[in-house]
Amino acid sequence: MAGSKLARLRQKVWRHHLPLLVKQNAGGGDPYNYYSVYFTDTEHHHFRLAGWNGHDALLERFNSENNKLDDKQQVNIESLAAMQEEILHHRRFGAVRFSHILAFSFSHYTGFLYLKTAIKRLKGQVMSQLFAKTELKSRDRMVLLNLLVNAYIQQRPSQYYAGISTDDVIARLYGELWYKHIRNEEFKRKITLLLQSLVISEDLTISNGRYFVTPQSINSIVEFEKDERRNQQQIKMQRNIVRLMIIITASTLMVTLALLSLAGIVDLQKIWHAILNIKPLRVLLKLI
Repeated sequence: MAGSKLARLRQKVWRHHLPLLVKQNAGGGDPYNYYSVYFTDTEHHHFRLAGWNGHDALLERFNSENNKLDDKQQVNIESLAAMQEEILHHRRFGAVRFSHILAFSFSHYTGFLYLKTAIKRLKGQVMSQLFAKTELKSRDRMVLLNLLVNAYIQQRPSQYYAGISTDDVIARLYGELWYKHIRNEEFKRKITLLLQSLVISEDLTISNGRYFVTPQSINSIVEFEKDERRNQQQIKMQRNIVRLMIIITASTLMVTLALLSLAGIVDLQKIWHAILNIKPLRVLLKLI
């Protein structure tokens, strides 16, 4: 019952906003204020909104063989509302992303997501200025490879997976404002070398300057995770051995002092008073 009501609501909202989304598309004339709408059906085919005649939507299907949009087809509003959608509102300082039509409709009238995006962008600019001379934490090649595999698996409707460029990788690692960082050229050189090393190990392939993951990448990540678990177990064992040695040493010392006290060689009471007179220890005991 609730699902049918939500479906009817989605159809109604789509029918209301489709004229605006089609009219104000990339060909509308304003390069800093236009919409791009993408869809994915149950068979994981990718489409882009191309037109609307009042009854049916005109969609362009992405052809994975030539990485182009072709094969236009008409889809009724019921089928359109059943697809997974993504709406991008391209602005002067980047695109505002909406994961579904209801979120777009809400922000279209309230400006909520636009305000949130502006605050996030302002925060990013401030952080870029504050840490402009700070060396960011490095990423090794396996972390980078895992990022690319996740990007391939978690594709959005607007992504046809036509590979990923070096700039896209850096944006995922350091944020979309990485290019404003004073060390942006170092970022780019380092990531380029890491990507090229992954191509040599056959974890990635490269075509027209864009990188694609291969099945070998899964094997490399699995082996890396095994090594990580093995190293963590060894570190844990070493720590336990150190703790055991400390306990044995302390126990041996206590037994030795007790035997010497019974033999009348040392006075445990004087030793205890001497320990308590150590100033750092006295301060610690007072705090306790």
